[in-house]
Amino acid sequence: MSEDGILRQDLRQALNDVRRLIQAYSGLYAGEDVVGDVLGACDRIAKTARSSPRFEEARRLVYERCAQLVSDADRFSMRDPASIARSRARALAAVDMLQDTLFDLFKTETRSLPQRSFLKRRSL
Repeated sequence: MSEDGILRQDLRQALNDVRRLIQAYSGLYAGEDVVGDVLGACDRIAKTARSSPRFEEARRLVYERCAQLVSDADRFSMRDPASIARSRARALAAVDMLQDTLFDLFKTETRSLPQRSFLKRRSL
């Protein structure tokens, strides 16, 4: 597999946890903080990349879409399953855009990094 393919696979696997957080978010429990959890995970993945305006824009979009999901799934408001599903899909699409942005950032920095220590593969 090419180096680009490995990087893409590593990023996809790392962001799968973020996707699971969004998919599992119900809005019914007081302790759920999908916005903080998602942004924290994204920041941990991106910590070795230099920040760029494109990354900041993608991160802001993830924040806005997750905040909209929280608003639509609020347990104290009228819950419309269609709008919750739509918000969830939009948040997942924002994570996909962030993944593409991170790929581009890490790809340009790969030459300067001795190894990608930001993602660890599970041993078999």
